Order: sequence, then C-alpha cells, then structure tokens
Amino acid sequence: MKKILIATTNPGKFKEITAELADLRFQFVNLKTLKLDKVEVEEPHNTTWQNALDKARFFAKKTGLITIAEDSGLFIDYLKGEPGVKSKRFGANALERNQRVLAELKGIPDKKRTAHFETTGCIYNPTTDSFSTFVGRVDGVISQIIGAKSADGMGYDSIFYYPPLKKLFSEMTMLEKSMVSHRGKMTVQLKYFLTKNYDLQQVICAAGIIVKDGKMLMTKRRDLRPEFNNKWEFPGGGVENGESFDKTLLREVREETGYQISKVEQLPDVLTTSVSNAKENYQVHLFMSVCKIKSGKFQTADAESSDHGWFTYNQAVKIDMLPLNKKVIQTKNNKKILLKYINLK
Repeated sequence: MKKILIATTNPGKFKEITAELADLRFQFVNLKTLKLDKVEVEEPHNTTWQNALDKARFFAKKTGLITIAEDSGLFIDYLKGEPGVKSKRFGANALERNQRVLAELKGIPDKKRTAHFETTGCIYNPTTDSFSTFVGRVDGVISQIIGAKSADGMGYDSIFYYPPLKKLFSEMTMLEKSMVSHRGKMTVQLKYFLTKNYDLQQVICAAGIIVKDGKMLMTKRRDLRPEFNNKWEFPGGGVENGESFDKTLLREVREETGYQISKVEQLPDVLTTSVSNAKENYQVHLFMSVCKIKSGKFQTADAESSDHGWFTYNQAVKIDMLPLNKKVIQTKNNKKILLKYINLK
C-alpha cells in the first residue's frame, strides 16, 4: 500500500482530511507519525497556495514520500482580509486569537462582519518534481461572542457562523462541516486527483438486500461527491484484504444499519461499471445478496447515510438510486430471485 504524507501536526486537520480519503488504498501518515513534528517550515508568502507548495515540497524532498500540505486562512472583510494567511500567528493560542478578532470588530453589526475561510491543498511528488493545488472556500459571518469549544487545532470555528445551517462551525458534526467547509471542498478535489493519477482501483463490493414484510431496505447516501450524494443504495462496501464476500457483507451491513443479518441467497448476476474521466479512474464489481435480519435495531451510520426506507420492487426502481444498484436488481435473473422475497407493487 502506497504511503502518503499529510504534512500537518494539527490533529483536527488530519482527521478531517483522512475521513474523506479513508476508502482510497493508501496509508496516510502525518508529521508526528514520522517524528517530524518539531520541524518548522516558514510560511513567508501572502497567498495560501505558495505557502502550501513550500511546505509540501520541503517534506516531500525530506521524506521521499508523495506529500499533501495545506495552508488556510480566515479572511475578514471589515479587517481588509486580516488575519488571512497570518491566521495562526494572530495570537498565542486559539482563545487569544478569537478574543483579538472580536475586539477588533467590537460594535460592528452583523451585516459588516462577513468573512470567509480559504484553504489551498498542494500535493507534491518528489519523484517527478511535480505538484497540483486545490482550493476550497466557504463564506460566513463572525459571531458576536465566542461559542462552543472547537475541535483540536480549529480555534476560529468558535466564532465562524455559517448562515445556511444557522450554526457555528464548532457546533457542527464533522460530517456536517465536511459537507460545506473550505477543507471539505478542497479534499473532494484532492480525492478525485488521487483516484485518477495514483490509484486505478478495482473495487469489489458486497452489498445486502435486507428483506422484511415484502419490502427491501435501502439507505440514502451522504457523499461529498455530488454524483453520489443523496442517492439511494443497498448497505454494503468494499471487500478488504483477506476478507471473504460473506464476511464483508456481514460487517458492512452491521456498520451501516446496526443489524446482524443472515445471508439467504446470492443474486447470480454480478455487474461491473467503469469510470474513467478527468477526475477518476476506477472499476466497481457489485455482488448482491438477499439477507434477513437476525437481531438488532436500525441505527443510521451518520458518516455514510442520511435516511433509510423500506420499498417494494416498483417503489425502489422509481427513486433516485445509484445506477449500478438499480441495474443489479433489474437484470432478468436477479429480479426473478428477488421477487421471491419482496412484493412487486
């Protein structure tokens, strides 16, 4: 498995980035893992992309690893873009930085407290001396008071209010934040790039059609990629190294639904789809099995799904499903077997 360095000592940033890249076949390490957390790289530039490039290039050449680095800033309009790229140096700690921002905005009404977070991620390949950058931005408003405590290393989240969700960043779950944040938008671009350029994936998936009272269970997917987000699918996931299809099926269904299941019958037709475009390059093979619940109570996997429902066959094919999931249940052989367990209408 290829090792990739995410050049940060900030546990919050590392967690946010790797959460979105977890399904890629890379081993992600940080500076602390490599005992480089005491090494400082200057950030002398006035742009986030130049600082990100300097850091990525430095650690890539030092370690020999493909390296991802980012530079972020909070840009407040009333303060003419400050603190900007100097956000980390705006005070000795998170509390002091927040207090300074609020002090400089004292008495300023909400309509003049507009601001945005910007981050630039840079990936640097030391073998080819090549790099690419990805920019994410989110607009919001600086609050009047310091709110909920931020996650590790995310100090400004306590004063950054996001109007569409009516929450401070520090009040959001990690998933909520990743869906709208500057870092989330940057990371999804980075994910496309890694998939396209470094990881020609052959993805073997095992999924379960859980049947009960003439209907089948489906979940609505959460995903930063628009083409996958809010699409209905069957619970399941990729087969890990050393796993059998059945072991993957039981594990993934339990993780995504909370149910302990038993496999009843595997559908005979295994379908494959290939995606090769400017963003991605992969092939998925989907193995589907009819299953029944042995025990458990449904629990939504918040990181992966936003809703669930029980559907007859005709109801299912009318909703907005992931294309391969829909095709699997529509083949003649698979449909014939499936209708032994669920109602057509």
